[in-house]
Amino acid sequence: MTIYRLISERNQPNLMNKKNSYLTGIDCDFDRDALKQIDCFWDPILGAYSITDNAITELAKNLENKQKITNVLAQRKCRGIDVPIQITTDKQERNGDWILETIHDLLSQYPTSPLEMLDETLVNITYLIKHPSETVSISKNEVWYLYSYNHESSFYMLRQLGELGYIKHISNGPTGAIFTIEAKGWDKFSELRKSLSKYRKQAFVAMWFDKTMDNFFFNGIQPAIEHDGTKCIRIDFKEHNNKICDEIIAEIRRSRYLVADFTGNRGGVYYEAGFAYGLGSR
Repeated sequence: MTIYRLISERNQPNLMNKKNSYLTGIDCDFDRDALKQIDCFWDPILGAYSITDNAITELAKNLENKQKITNVLAQRKCRGIDVPIQITTDKQERNGDWILETIHDLLSQYPTSPLEMLDETLVNITYLIKHPSETVSISKNEVWYLYSYNHESSFYMLRQLGELGYIKHISNGPTGAIFTIEAKGWDKFSELRKSLSKYRKQAFVAMWFDKTMDNFFFNGIQPAIEHDGTKCIRIDFKEHNNKICDEIIAEIRRSRYLVADFTGNRGGVYYEAGFAYGLGSR
């Protein structure tokens, strides 16, 4: 996923200040755009993100929503998505290299039940190792990967995964709990990956909506997708009454797979491909 990392670095100023990340509280590089009233952070757990003053005011009213958004962004970074986003209250358009997402957009991606939280946590853990035999250690800064917000809540999530037989606790090291993923955990992970596409009969196409691309789409991408009966979804062809960002996310979630054409170097295509990647496919 090098392309996302390069985008993040292009946003980063040459001279950086240090400040605690607004979302995680971790000391990290920081920059302030006083003119636009935006704080920018390069967080080691969340990646590059910026947040408007209005969004900070809104999240100050609800600590739980702030924690949920932190979990969502941590999951993306954990799964290799390093797309720089800007957290806003109502804007939908893209702003340079920053992909704009509203608080509502991000909260809609949070698990809807405790069991779904455990499932997503298990998938996150699999991204922290390269081989099934390796042990996993979660530091105090990494508790966000576990859909947690401190050591106590992370220990609860790990205990539940252990009781389900998905992981085995080995010890408590200086940086946190140390454990391995058990065979039952890998079986569950495989089941979760299959469930993403088992009943889905559509594919989402992310591409540059320019006339020069019509021939490639209508004579190449679309027939290739539809040859086995799969429905081809391109957001500009779909009638809807929702905000465009909400609708894109909803359609990607409904899709069996995503086809991304990076011609034109469109930032939205990188974001949509990254979002689909983060849902669990590799």
